[in-house]
Amino acid sequence: MDKRQEERQLIRDIQNGQRQDYRILVDRYAPMVFNVVNRFVDNEDDAEELAQEIFVKTYERLSSFKGDSKFSSWLYMIAMNHCRDYAKNVRRKNSRFSEMERADLQQHLEYNDPPDQDIERAEWLDLLREGLENVTQEYAEAFLLKYKNDMSYKAMAKRLDASVSALKVRVYRAKKELKAYIEKRS
Repeated sequence: MDKRQEERQLIRDIQNGQRQDYRILVDRYAPMVFNVVNRFVDNEDDAEELAQEIFVKTYERLSSFKGDSKFSSWLYMIAMNHCRDYAKNVRRKNSRFSEMERADLQQHLEYNDPPDQDIERAEWLDLLREGLENVTQEYAEAFLLKYKNDMSYKAMAKRLDASVSALKVRVYRAKKELKAYIEKRS
């Protein structure tokens, strides 16, 4: 019996009540799932939580696995989709931007300026934050990695599994969308 047939049999056994066998699939594919998850989060606790959510979701959807593709491919797509949804929700909840609190951003821009310039800077930061919420998600993500996290395009490419040239385009488009948003608001 080849590996694919063995996995299909294992999945049938799990669906027929041998739930403890699911641990075999988890052990086998945990490295792959963590590889996907680590592209989206830096925090080990978040990575573990996301991986656990992915394996729970996979277990719940096991009956929909038809065996047309390899189990690893099917699991990979679930992991990627789950992580993308997670990233969208994080963005929607503003968690990424909450990391970039006003005091944090102002610290980077601290010049001991007159009070009216502090007010202008605060308004500008609010407008920038608001603009980033309205930029296409993948553009905003690349923009933040480049300018907030000060990552090189090479590091970004590794983390986001995209080419350097694609990321340069995303950052360029983020700037373009931000400019259009800010001009519309001003």
